[in-house]
Amino acid sequence: MSGEVVFIAAYAVALLVVATVLEIYGRQPTSAWASRVFAGYRRAVPDAPGPADPEDWPHSEASRFHQVVSLFVTVVAVALVAGELVRHHRPFEALTLIAAGSAHGLLAARIVRRLRHARASRTTGPTKREEDPVVENVPEARHRRAH
Repeated sequence: MSGEVVFIAAYAVALLVVATVLEIYGRQPTSAWASRVFAGYRRAVPDAPGPADPEDWPHSEASRFHQVVSLFVTVVAVALVAGELVRHHRPFEALTLIAAGSAHGLLAARIVRRLRHARASRTTGPTKREEDPVVENVPEARHRRAH
């Protein structure tokens, strides 16, 4: 077996570990109020403000961000394995590379399925377009482009 195949297979396994850690990290709650660190504060302060809405923008999309980064890592690993499969055709080398790449293929399919079925955040953009008072007060001639 070629040293290059061993290196790429080991690197693909390392990338699988990275993608899995990103997946696990993306499942962690992002609310500070869900953290155990603030449990004593909530007990000690009777009039503490309520928890923030978990649908607020940066926090609601944190898990999706980690999933996309994990998907990118798996796509890189699949591309590396596919490139090595083009170069090395011996049965044992091909079997090793397919074993390393198939785990990434399954993980990528799972991530894509989860991303396609994920609900979009309700606060991703402005709810209505507000007029800019500065632009409204500018005469119409200034809005036109000079020819």
